[in-house]
Amino acid sequence: MNAARTNQPIDYSPRAVRVLTTPTLHSTLTPSMPRSEALQEVQTRICETARLIRGSRYLSAFTGAGISVESGIPPFRGPGGLWSRYDPRMLELDYFLAHPEIAWPVIREIFYDHFGKAKPNGAHLALARLETEGRLKALITQNIDSVQ
Repeated sequence: MNAARTNQPIDYSPRAVRVLTTPTLHSTLTPSMPRSEALQEVQTRICETARLIRGSRYLSAFTGAGISVESGIPPFRGPGGLWSRYDPRMLELDYFLAHPEIAWPVIREIFYDHFGKAKPNGAHLALARLETEGRLKALITQNIDSVQ
């Protein structure tokens, strides 16, 4: 399928590629695959994903922490994640009630300094557009950053 023939723009940004194609591409692309072949495979997957989205009556999106990293919000787990810099119990209610003077500065830093400055990125905007168009019916997320 040629993207130019679809009459609808397709977002070719790296984030959109990952958001739309990651689950199936990992099983298809290999490190030894020539770059041109890999790019063609990505193009094919994007066009197929766009076709499926256009033809769907009820879309659901399931997102995780990765969608907001591009907005400057670090994930909680993994390299560079918030739990590598903060003790997770700081966000537990019992700990906060017992030690508000210790927990509150950490909570303020995480939720106001990190999350408060975040702006929606291309993936967030694409989901919002699908929702505005009436295509996206459900957004399921574990995120608490309020960007979505």
